[in-house]
Amino acid sequence: MDRRRFLAGVGAGAAVGAAGCLGGDGSDRPFPDADWRAEDGLDVATLAERHADALVDAGGATLSSAAATSHDGDAEPSPWLPSQEYESRYDLENGRQYVRQEVTETDEPDVSELYVADGTAFIRRRTADGTRYARQSTDRSAAELESAMRSEMVTGIRVEGETESGETEYEGLNLWNPTSDGEGEVRGEATARFTADAFEGDRDIPETVETASATVHVYESGVVPRLVQSWAGEHDGQEATVDVDIDYLDLGATVSEPGWVETAREETSG
Repeated sequence: MDRRRFLAGVGAGAAVGAAGCLGGDGSDRPFPDADWRAEDGLDVATLAERHADALVDAGGATLSSAAATSHDGDAEPSPWLPSQEYESRYDLENGRQYVRQEVTETDEPDVSELYVADGTAFIRRRTADGTRYARQSTDRSAAELESAMRSEMVTGIRVEGETESGETEYEGLNLWNPTSDGEGEVRGEATARFTADAFEGDRDIPETVETASATVHVYESGVVPRLVQSWAGEHDGQEATVDVDIDYLDLGATVSEPGWVETAREETSG
């Protein structure tokens, strides 16, 4: 899950919190006729399809996520995922993508950005050593950009999948036991809320899951606007926690060229 590798493959998937509220009347089932429902639970495969289709049909969307991690030892365990924020925006109409990752809770800056348009990827990396720029050619068709968006926009939801390079992607809600938890609301729109308290998958961090919880909101259309997950357990001889909060938003929004790209052009020309 180390996002430091995301620049190696343009538009790599993402995954990344705040814990959601558990509880409520589980007998209350908003949108009872939705095909992504499975009685009191979720048909995750159908939900993932409805969610991805809606975002792609909108022509663009943003995945915004945050991972908050902690451990109780003096030394950082290995492997480890530092607390970080991640944002990935797609604009299918204009063939653009923007990605930003920032490692947080550090004394020194660690920010990576990627902007892709017109067959070129511009990269900016800001650290304590200064700001560096790079560019690379991209030979990605409109269909391939759509495929990349479809894959990334089911982060945390998908049942199974592979990255563009053929690596297995992390599965999602099918590893939990989501159960109806009544009504909710995200960005002013009603949702069906589901909560989970059991996780059946394998994780790198923490390597032993002792407690876990999740909350997922679903619009009637099948779009998942928010997904919150938390894991705690033993990792490399310490107790560790990982809280991941993912929002899917800005449906139909376009991607504008960041102001730093002109400098990147100048720095990498010739």
